[in-house]
Amino acid sequence: MSRDGLLAIDLGTSGVKVLVVSADDARPLAEAVATYPVVRAQPGWAESDPSEWWAAIVSAVRTALAEAGEVRVVSIGIDGQMHGLVLADSAGRPVRKALLWADRRAVEQVARWRSLPDHIVRDLANPITPGMAGPLWAWVAEHEPDALSSASWALLPKDWVRHRLTGVAATEPSDASATLLWSLGDDGWAHEVVSSVGLDPSLLPEVVASRSRAGELITSAAGELGLSPGISVAAGAADTAAGLLGTGLSDPAAVQITVGSGVQIVRPLLRPSLQPDPVTHTYRTADDTGWYAMAAVQNGGLALDWVRGVFSASWDELYASAREHPPGAMGVTFVPYLTGERSPVISAGARGAFFGLDQAADRAAVLQAAMEGVAFAARHALDALPGRSPTAARLAGGGALHSGFRSLLVDVLNLPLEPLMLRSPSAVGSALLAGQAAGLPTITSPVVFDDPVLPSALAVDYDMPYDRFRQLSADLIAAVR
Repeated sequence: MSRDGLLAIDLGTSGVKVLVVSADDARPLAEAVATYPVVRAQPGWAESDPSEWWAAIVSAVRTALAEAGEVRVVSIGIDGQMHGLVLADSAGRPVRKALLWADRRAVEQVARWRSLPDHIVRDLANPITPGMAGPLWAWVAEHEPDALSSASWALLPKDWVRHRLTGVAATEPSDASATLLWSLGDDGWAHEVVSSVGLDPSLLPEVVASRSRAGELITSAAGELGLSPGISVAAGAADTAAGLLGTGLSDPAAVQITVGSGVQIVRPLLRPSLQPDPVTHTYRTADDTGWYAMAAVQNGGLALDWVRGVFSASWDELYASAREHPPGAMGVTFVPYLTGERSPVISAGARGAFFGLDQAADRAAVLQAAMEGVAFAARHALDALPGRSPTAARLAGGGALHSGFRSLLVDVLNLPLEPLMLRSPSAVGSALLAGQAAGLPTITSPVVFDDPVLPSALAVDYDMPYDRFRQLSADLIAAVR
């Protein structure tokens, strides 16, 4: 007997996850993953071919549907990596590869934003960084005018996928607010900014609510995916905003830490935080109104994976090294800014480094220093998050599942952590939006918590190594400025 289901497409940086859940209670029925490459043609560049996104989506959807069995998909939700840019023609065909959030090429273009009047910059409510859609678009305008002249739309990654599904160009506030082209105060496109930095506002898509029905699945896309045409497609959300829905985080006193390629530390806000020279981000939620603050660490699991590869270490060996020596890793400190860094240092030119190496340092000490460095970067970001210091924090993300990293992080933060036993919070949030777009009865996320992880007696012993990390990272940032 067939049952109704909701299909969620979670477009990540290097892979897509497709989740099928029950339309009655959001219970997971099937999940599939497919990957695609990130192209780094020059140092500091990060691009993807959207056609490879689509091929991966087709593969993952068909795999998930086969696993789900007798399910009738009644609505589709989508979320995706933030900040990137897909320039597309009137038919939705990309005019060049997509530029991604990790791309640092637009360093010179951000000067246009910094030269804007103070009150306008404050209204953007975000650090001015080169990997956001606005500066990336400005770089293309300056360096590839022929490509830009062929474009009809400036789309965010998940919005391009939705256009591929529906043929409709649109965006929604949670993603648009992360472009440096959005007024947090006015809650809409900052047209004065768009014109002042030399961009064409006609390329900006219409903004609709995240939970709205943005279109329906067109026949050509339905045929490739193995679905019926006419299925409702939700506007969707940025991945972090979808993740907040998926975990049910809404209390401004609460903090959630997600560990993946990077580390995102978020808390809901009652009103947008409009500060001069912010070091944390303020974005719109996927609700009709609402905001959240985010301290974003760019180098989390990404940095650990690099260390693991360089030292030919398995993940188990790397995690086991966290307690190989006493806190401080025999005086070795790792600053993990391999791709520049965001909160709270805000430096595209930052680079990583090992400090304190001597003949006494062994392999385990270097691996331990890497683990500690990522945990210290997370503490540095948490310290910068607006609002009162939390008394506990939720913990999510695949990088937080290993007990070795959990035990290190809880001691470095000296903060009780409540692990979320939810495999794919962003995809779950997208599925909830799909249900709302189809007009189905409201359902809530099936959130379950693991036992709290409490700091040990070693927690205080990380204070001195953390202070050393703070000083060394400050010296490193000063050296590149």
